[in-house]
Amino acid sequence: MKPDLISMKKILLLVVFSIAVQIAGAQVTIDECIVLARKNYPLYKEHELTNQSEGYDLKNNRQKWFPQLSVNVKASYQSEVVEMPFTLPGYDFDISPYQYGATVDLNQMIWDGGAVKNNRQMIRASADVNHRQLEVTLYGLNERVENLFLGILLLDRQIVQNHVLLESLLRKRKEVEACVAGGVAYRSDVDLVNVNILNCRQQAVELRCNREACLNMLEKLVGRDLTDEKLVEPAVSTDDMNTGIKRPELWLYDAQLFQNKIRGRELRARLSPRFNLSVQGGVGRPGLNMLKDELQTYCLAGIKMQWDIGSLYSFKNDRKKLGVQRESIECEREAFMLNVALDVTEQWSVIEKVKEALRMDEDIISMRERIRIAGEEQYANGVIKMIDLMTMMDDEYNARLNKSVHEVQLMMAIRKLDHIKGK
Repeated sequence: MKPDLISMKKILLLVVFSIAVQIAGAQVTIDECIVLARKNYPLYKEHELTNQSEGYDLKNNRQKWFPQLSVNVKASYQSEVVEMPFTLPGYDFDISPYQYGATVDLNQMIWDGGAVKNNRQMIRASADVNHRQLEVTLYGLNERVENLFLGILLLDRQIVQNHVLLESLLRKRKEVEACVAGGVAYRSDVDLVNVNILNCRQQAVELRCNREACLNMLEKLVGRDLTDEKLVEPAVSTDDMNTGIKRPELWLYDAQLFQNKIRGRELRARLSPRFNLSVQGGVGRPGLNMLKDELQTYCLAGIKMQWDIGSLYSFKNDRKKLGVQRESIECEREAFMLNVALDVTEQWSVIEKVKEALRMDEDIISMRERIRIAGEEQYANGVIKMIDLMTMMDDEYNARLNKSVHEVQLMMAIRKLDHIKGK
């Protein structure tokens, strides 16, 4: 071989190897897909929108302590004015029916009974409830991503087993064709192998189409092209399965209970009187001296108390209503925890069942493999027919396929237990 041809082959092998390394390095895990799906989901933007709304509400709430300034201008005509029933020498009490004036009012809140503080806490509590509710909604997206991801892994294993069976059938066809040429087998045996090959290829097409459909749905959820990326199988372990319940619904119930508590404080704040400092400056005709019919400037200052006694009428019933709402939230929490406990118990039984099936799969595969090898010898000796050998090969294929299915089912069962308990 020429030296330049050898060099070209080495370069080609290096290029192929580097491409293979790059492809192998493009991997994605199930947890990465979950994070991508959350960020790609339209409702995820609600977090930022809720934060913005909370910020605006808090700014408006702080401004309630700012001095409140108002400007008033008026002009009026009176059909009747004040008239004195007597006259005094040197004094003219002729008041004009046309009156006008302008005032600037300044009000500063001194004490509100804690209303502004409670309102600020209520704004934050309501925003926290919205965040927690959104987390509950997004949490349901996790299971959808997991089912698609693990479903693709299951299809990948089925495709591999299908390819192994196809290769075995192709080798068997060559052997049978050689036997037919030697006159020790029937042509119908070749046809029987060909039928199984066609069935195997049909199944391969169906598996690839199903995988492509699942991958397309997963790509839409994560908002990313996963065609050239390898899906990494999650680690299977039950060592940390005894952790407590950490579902986002629990944080939602806590947020709702805190919101209920703040509403109780708001009720009590309504019973407190409110004090305002008010200052008014104005100019008008007439001014404060109604008997002086000329343009005057004036100033008023004082403290105003406002006490809404009407809040006492509904305070008792409103407080009882909050108590009912609090008990309702507690009941929902207890019912949720009971349902989760039942689901955890049921899922543990599923995991144990799959693990027991996996322990038996190895023995079944070994036995099916020995039966198939013995069947090949029996067919070669004319003891059994080709259809019997095909059945043995199908049984071995199904045994290996069952093991692959059980391995992925164990992944699914453990991930579902994680989903039920929360991580």
